[in-house]
Amino acid sequence: MKQLLLATATALAVACTASAAMAERASISFDTLCDGMDIIVKSGHIALETGNGCDVGANFGAGTIGHIRDRGKVITFGVNLSAKGGEGYQYIYVIDYPFVTGGKWTNFFTQDGKTTGGRQGGGTYTIITGDKSRDRNGLKASTDLQ
Repeated sequence: MKQLLLATATALAVACTASAAMAERASISFDTLCDGMDIIVKSGHIALETGNGCDVGANFGAGTIGHIRDRGKVITFGVNLSAKGGEGYQYIYVIDYPFVTGGKWTNFFTQDGKTTGGRQGGGTYTIITGDKSRDRNGLKASTDLQ
C-alpha cells in the first residue's frame, strides 16, 4: 500500500511540474507605441499579463481565450491600471492568439460598467525576444489612445 501511495504521489508531482513548465510565455510590443505585455498562457484557457516597455509595473491583468466572430481566436484581458493612476478605469484588451508578429490588438475602457469611454484603441503587435527594451522617445502608451 505504501508503494502504491508513493508511486501515486510521485506521478502527481511530475504531472504538476510538467503542467507548470508547459505554460506558454510571450512578450509583445504594441507597434508604434512604447508599451506592450508579458503574457503567460496557462492550461484551461486562462492567461495572465503584466505591462512591459514604458508600462513596466504599471498594470496587470487576467483573461480568457475564446473566439470572436469576424476576428478569430483571441485572449481578452481585464487590465488593472491602478499603479499608473488609473483607479477609475477598467481597461479591456483583446489580443490575437496564437501570438504572431503583425497580430491585432484592441482596447477600450469603462468607468462605470455601463458605458465605454472614448474611442477604441488598437493596432498591431510584434513578438519581442530577449531583453529588448523600448525607449519612450516621444511614443504614447496604448492607454493614451482614448
